[in-house]
Amino acid sequence: MNHDATRSDIPADGAILGYGPMLPLVAAAIGAWLLPDPWPARAIYLGTIWGALILAFIAGVRRGFGFGNPRASKPAEIAASLGYFTLAGLALVIARPSLALLILLLGYVLAGFLDRRAGRRGDAPRYFATLRLRQLLTGAAGIAGLFAWTIMR
Repeated sequence: MNHDATRSDIPADGAILGYGPMLPLVAAAIGAWLLPDPWPARAIYLGTIWGALILAFIAGVRRGFGFGNPRASKPAEIAASLGYFTLAGLALVIARPSLALLILLLGYVLAGFLDRRAGRRGDAPRYFATLRLRQLLTGAAGIAGLFAWTIMR
């Protein structure tokens, strides 16, 4: 059994791999607001791709935990994984940047709350109860900044 799955404290690699991928989303939002043309459009484009890739990765993490932990609820793992993956995929194929970002924002907030709950129930590593909401709301803040730029420009 993976001993990290039963830890309630956030392991160092969990913090690094949790918060690290959120930083490009925050950087993209700052870039969209502060850099001259053509950088804002590039920041929106790259932030959308990065945000979708990370949400799809999070889908795989949830499903992978279900494979590796026989006590995890398979239906909950599959539903969460498919939901996150679907939102990530939609964000990549929707041509309107504001709508793509809104879908990602929904996905990050949803994943934050659902993964926190899953950590408490044993359907995700226990430390997700502490990590995931803060981690994914950090990414959501970056996505919200990108979204705000698309509707304010």
